[in-house]
Amino acid sequence: MIPDQPLVNLAALALIGIGNLWHFIWAVNITSGLGYSEKTVDRIRLRLLAALGCTSTLLAWCAMRQPILNWPRPVLAYAAACVISALIIGPWGSLRILLRRPNVGTLRKSSNLDLREIHGADNLIGESWQGALLRIPGNESLRLRRVEWDLEFPRLPRSLHGLSVIHLTDLHFARCFRREFFEAVIDASRDWKADLVLLTGDLIDDAETLAWIEPILGRLDARLGKFAILGNHDYEHQTDAILRELRRAGFETLEGKWATIDVDGSTLAIGGTSYPWGPRLDPDDIPEADFRILMSHTPDQFPNARKWGMDFVLSGHNHGGQVRFPLVGPVFMPSRYSRRYDRGFFRSGSTVMYVSEGVAGKHPVRFGCMPEIGRFVLKSTGTAPSYHPHESAAGSLRANRV
Repeated sequence: MIPDQPLVNLAALALIGIGNLWHFIWAVNITSGLGYSEKTVDRIRLRLLAALGCTSTLLAWCAMRQPILNWPRPVLAYAAACVISALIIGPWGSLRILLRRPNVGTLRKSSNLDLREIHGADNLIGESWQGALLRIPGNESLRLRRVEWDLEFPRLPRSLHGLSVIHLTDLHFARCFRREFFEAVIDASRDWKADLVLLTGDLIDDAETLAWIEPILGRLDARLGKFAILGNHDYEHQTDAILRELRRAGFETLEGKWATIDVDGSTLAIGGTSYPWGPRLDPDDIPEADFRILMSHTPDQFPNARKWGMDFVLSGHNHGGQVRFPLVGPVFMPSRYSRRYDRGFFRSGSTVMYVSEGVAGKHPVRFGCMPEIGRFVLKSTGTAPSYHPHESAAGSLRANRV
């Protein structure tokens, strides 16, 4: 240590420690988004935690033995990288999240429901040990945000002006919740009239909740159809059984597939993918359509969606981070882009993506990140007659499996 500059030395050591922690966080986030199974990801995280312990021990040992500038060159180089991460890269990522204001969508209505107050905590919290986490003061897992958006698209045909879409994602059926919790969420969705219901994966976390799918999701109605894909957690269970229950609930499953819907002479294409855990979409098989919606479990497919000419992308998976800190924002996020696609709207060229914070999670802890369900009303930027799907004659539905 440098005796005549103790505060400078202390500040440098603090920055090195913070940067080392950021490296661990980024490694956890990126490896969690690469398509590995949950068991493999858990093993990787343990190894990364061990690596964090080793690097922290090495840095502390060097700090106690000699001044920072006298550290061995490889250690000094890593320490410099830590300082850069702590001073520039980490704060820049948080600042980008805080300042992001994409010029997308008009918020029509937003309301927060306290399901604990409405239904009573004991009627919502299950009997598994994780249910105790739902009783932590401040945990927002038993609250629900309902958001409604108006979105304008230049490519949207006039015949689809006013098309309404309900988006649900990351329900994570598990016994830490009672079935009544998910019924309350679905009932909050049923208050909306919709042409489409789109479910973007991570339906169950517990095989014993498989029987919940049909009675809970079967309560939803949509004029033009209900469509679903799976998520990475679903691939930890019997996917054939999950897909069967979804079909029993009235959903068309689009794992690596497309469906096309003819509405008053316009063609709407809806595609689905849970890649990298499930089937990916073949860009050569993208159907001709007047408007394309992509359901992607992870928002990491957004660059591909733009390249493929998608108009609207709906995703989940990241849960908004589940725990969001003031100024810092989310920390852990299972994405190869780390914290980039945390929640909300993103635009690239003419492609718009919305990332929902989802409904639940494997670990039922949420702070600063309320569960969410959403409804989107799509509007053409041209002069278009209003589309009243619940008053007009039914459009024809044609599902093409690719």
